[in-house]
Amino acid sequence: MRAIRLGFFGLSASLLFACAGITTPASHCQEAASNIAENERFGRIELVMQKVAPGYKDAFVKAHTGWGGRITIADTEIGSFKMTGNGTEDAEMNVRVTWYDTGEQELRSTLLRQKWHGPKGDWMLVAEDRIDGDIGLLGEKVFIQTPDVAPTHAQFPTIRIGAVE
Repeated sequence: MRAIRLGFFGLSASLLFACAGITTPASHCQEAASNIAENERFGRIELVMQKVAPGYKDAFVKAHTGWGGRITIADTEIGSFKMTGNGTEDAEMNVRVTWYDTGEQELRSTLLRQKWHGPKGDWMLVAEDRIDGDIGLLGEKVFIQTPDVAPTHAQFPTIRIGAVE
């Protein structure tokens, strides 16, 4: 009977720790980044701004002005992640954003590098830069250059194989 009680207690304690989960600064940061990405995707800007550092809010708003209007976010995916600095308060991650400009309806993809700072576990976005992919997501000016001279004939002749003439 005693072995059964100890086994039950051990099982109960294991389940309690498993359900509670062991959390780390890295897991808290990843959760904050995941939440901000989801909220950006669905246009919940008031929730996004809660996770943007006060010193970065003006630049963030300026860079994201077109989001939810001219720019529609199709998907976000968190890529590489690493803790930086002293290992518990700073992190850096890459976020792939798939988006389109509503005027063009062409699906685009941009890779962003986000920097996060989390004193006492309260993670805040402190910087965001485009490192690869299509420009225009963060408010960059996009210039479309057209050729100086329009082509006079841009169609190739049709060739039919096996056609009887």
